[in-house]
Amino acid sequence: MTARPSMLAALCLGTLAAWKSATLSALNHYRLELKTTVVQDLTSLGQGEQRQEFSNTGFLSVSTQDSAGGTAVTFVLDSFVVGAGSPIPAEAAKTAAGATWHGFRGPGGRISEIKLERENQVAGVIEPAVQQLLPPLRAGARDGQSWTDTTDSGIEGISVRTVTNFQTSTDSYNGAKVLRLAGAFSSALSGQQESPQGTMSIEGNGTGINTWLVGTDGTCLSATHQANQNLTISVAQLPQPIPMTVRIEGNVTLLK
Repeated sequence: MTARPSMLAALCLGTLAAWKSATLSALNHYRLELKTTVVQDLTSLGQGEQRQEFSNTGFLSVSTQDSAGGTAVTFVLDSFVVGAGSPIPAEAAKTAAGATWHGFRGPGGRISEIKLERENQVAGVIEPAVQQLLPPLRAGARDGQSWTDTTDSGIEGISVRTVTNFQTSTDSYNGAKVLRLAGAFSSALSGQQESPQGTMSIEGNGTGINTWLVGTDGTCLSATHQANQNLTISVAQLPQPIPMTVRIEGNVTLLK
């Protein structure tokens, strides 16, 4: 039995000055790198432990437009490059080029209502990372602030609740002072998906941390993402649930 790892999977002035809420310039380009490690314990099926390691890279254009009560955001996947071990065929990756998401960014900086213009399975692989690309930074955020946020999301039949503790601090980027936003999170997920083996029930939890470096104009300069998930997958035809661990590492870089 092999579950789809793509669905489990998921980025200045002095201290006394406030950073602007993340209002971006008209168009920014980013490189998004994702590395995924999936380990499935198939001992109950007589197959032992199976391990998959793979990477994918996406190049995205991000544009914004002021809107009532927030900012309309458009993400365009300029290209998608599969790395070593990726389960995505290179030809399929080409079909993702041009995939476009639209979302709305409220005063708290969080992206909501993100929608893909046209369905594309490859683009769906990185959609969770696209949604987290921009920092959920509150308007007028300063160094030394902290808050907690709870979000509910879902992907392919799986519901996820995440609680994140945010903390701001000062940092440097290419010799300039920037604001660092770190979000340590824990999550719980459950749901069902269809597979060749039948309906899969998935339960689990995860932990991780997201960090963003933000310029004084609100532009996201770089971001990192680390997440670990512990999952249990049950299928009626299998004698026992299958334990699975997933580790996702992501890096986002602003391109000039």
